[in-house]
Amino acid sequence: MTQETRTHIMEHAKRQFALTGYALLSMRNIAKDTKISPSVIYHYFKDKDELLQVIFDETSHRLGQERAALKVSKDARAMMHERVLFQIDHAEDVVFVLKYYLYNRKKFEKQSDKGYVPPKAYLHIEEVLERGVESGEFIELDIPSEAKVITHAINGYLLEYYPETPTGKEREDLAKTISNFILRSIERRGV
Repeated sequence: MTQETRTHIMEHAKRQFALTGYALLSMRNIAKDTKISPSVIYHYFKDKDELLQVIFDETSHRLGQERAALKVSKDARAMMHERVLFQIDHAEDVVFVLKYYLYNRKKFEKQSDKGYVPPKAYLHIEEVLERGVESGEFIELDIPSEAKVITHAINGYLLEYYPETPTGKEREDLAKTISNFILRSIERRGV
């Protein structure tokens, strides 16, 4: 029993859940997909709920660390583009987190300004909006509410594309289109 085996199980379960959702995910299918016996999988995780919770916790933590390491620049427009690219480049993780959240919504504590959301789900966009307001690039905003709407818009695109995540020129064009669409509604013009 190794960390490599545990990681292999988790990667396949994450992909399967992102593709099919809760109802079609089973330990038996994971075993078949990974060619690891069910008893070995049950050694690591007592059931699929525990497996999904561990994947959610680890994925959310890793995404948070990677988001925190993103470049903060003086140009909020460039930051928005980079954040959209980040979401595209982490599509499977984001889709997994979204579907896990939707299935387990009642497990999440209500946040007064954002409703029921995974903790820290909008921090990367809030950071962009704060930078844009501070620099005068954006109009005054209700940052928590706007961050929620913008993040959902970006994630809607991810859900539409997944499991075919854009690459190359298509990736860059999609990020530019999404960024420009969002920015048109919040940029300060002619002031």
